[in-house]
Amino acid sequence: MKKSAPLYILFSLLITLGLLLSSCGTDEEFYDEAYATEEAATEEVFTDATEAPVAESAPGEIVYDLGFTPQENGFNFSNYGDDIPATNLTAGEMRRMFGDQVCSRLDGDDCTLTPPAEQWMEEINGSMAGGHCEGMAVLSLMMYTNQVSPSEFGGSVASDLDINDEALQREIAYWWATQTVAPTYTSVIKGTPMEILEVVQQMDASGETYSIGIYKEDGSGGHAITPFGVEDKGNGLYAILVYDNNYPGETRELFVDSRDNTWLYEASINPQVESELYTGNADTQTLDLTPTSARLGTQECPFCDGGGVSLKGGGVLAAPDQKLNQVFLDGEGHILITDNDGRRLGYVDGKIVNEIPGAAYTAYRMEASGNAPEPIYWIPEGLDITVEIDGSALTEETLTDLIMIGPGFSIGVEGIYLEPGQVDTAYFYPADQTIAYETAADESPYIVIGIENPDAEADYYFEVQGADIQGGGIITVYLDTKAGDLLINAEKLNNEGTFDFYLTRITDELEEEFAAEGIVLNQGAVVYVNYAEWTDANPQGMYFGVDLDDDGVIDDEYVVDDSQ
Repeated sequence: MKKSAPLYILFSLLITLGLLLSSCGTDEEFYDEAYATEEAATEEVFTDATEAPVAESAPGEIVYDLGFTPQENGFNFSNYGDDIPATNLTAGEMRRMFGDQVCSRLDGDDCTLTPPAEQWMEEINGSMAGGHCEGMAVLSLMMYTNQVSPSEFGGSVASDLDINDEALQREIAYWWATQTVAPTYTSVIKGTPMEILEVVQQMDASGETYSIGIYKEDGSGGHAITPFGVEDKGNGLYAILVYDNNYPGETRELFVDSRDNTWLYEASINPQVESELYTGNADTQTLDLTPTSARLGTQECPFCDGGGVSLKGGGVLAAPDQKLNQVFLDGEGHILITDNDGRRLGYVDGKIVNEIPGAAYTAYRMEASGNAPEPIYWIPEGLDITVEIDGSALTEETLTDLIMIGPGFSIGVEGIYLEPGQVDTAYFYPADQTIAYETAADESPYIVIGIENPDAEADYYFEVQGADIQGGGIITVYLDTKAGDLLINAEKLNNEGTFDFYLTRITDELEEEFAAEGIVLNQGAVVYVNYAEWTDANPQGMYFGVDLDDDGVIDDEYVVDDSQ
């Protein structure tokens, strides 16, 4: 990637400075001399940011100090992903974040989540496998400002706390998850490096504070750090002093050059892994701030019936009050979303594009494993979309899920074994609660649908498991809530197969489950599952109807008993 001359000069400055410091100590006069002679410095070209040498800087003049110190107010453990058996969100955190509306039923403090809420929690928890830096950056700051008490977790300051405490793990996960919902993500402040620097200096321990998000130039690789001070290094160079939870107990520096409005930060997923340089300028918008105040209180629920999230506020451009659906990819690979007019959202030639009016995406801030997941994509409610699941960049097979979640529903395909070079396609019709999955490979994925019915007797979760697609083809699953039928359309499959069917029914009083295995899926047929008539108290099982030639007429009808 071609770098601008100002950043090369800054790299040269830091390299020269690092050599001086390593051989001569930390005398400030060496820093001043190196900086003053930068115009004559030889520019060095790095083909990759990871090739740049590690650099340090001499102390400058403190011009802002929040009073936070990483040694005392940061955690004594490093950012973590799925490398430890941590507990993330539970129904308790979901209820705390969104209120009682996430519960299909409440029995005292025991909340049984609605099927869309359960699916959303599963997707968010899965995403935390890449790291918890957002939660750690936010929670350490809130403990310092007394908005969360460390004593609740067995200590007087954050550095006293033990990562093996499940309650602490859940608290970190809670604040991590706020980045994915409004009003937190709609309140994110983007700006030039100098604008970000100015806002940081306005932080007040008894008022507003911020976490910093940094990103690579393609919008990926998000990482969250905690700012607490600013040093004037002289000659227009500033350092934002930060706590980076990948480096417990250390004070790190994010450099801002006022002369060309650029920034630079050397980051690593942990001290044992080679670091790389994050850089940006006034145009890249790769630095942002999230106000702590936006995270407080009840968040907007993206999956609650009658609710949903809009992209108003926060400087994000979208139609006012436009409700949105979320699209998650859980696994390796990339996706590209296309609407009916051919406008795209997702990865094109290695970079994210957004051509769909009212759509957006949220890059996760996590950076522990080095493998940040696909962003959350936000699509205007009711918009039909085609999603390519692209394994072109894979080097080995991966297990992948693709889920859409919106107000009152979740729908998707799970358990796709995506091979290198494989490209599958999913078609979402959210207004009709329909998904079609197309592949040229031999696949046996799960089609999953969850619905919340606040005006009906029960909420439902469905799994059509292992629908064999041998030799490829298209399988379509449609939920007809008015008729109380789930339809499985094999019209465009290339061969016959079988599937297993699972249903969960949740009422105010109880949770019931139904299972049926080895159901024949005839090529060209449509299977009707009459779920609405079934309850656990019904000894007659569940009615299945089969339209063998997709002419709208049931040709065969039979009863399937609960196999559980």
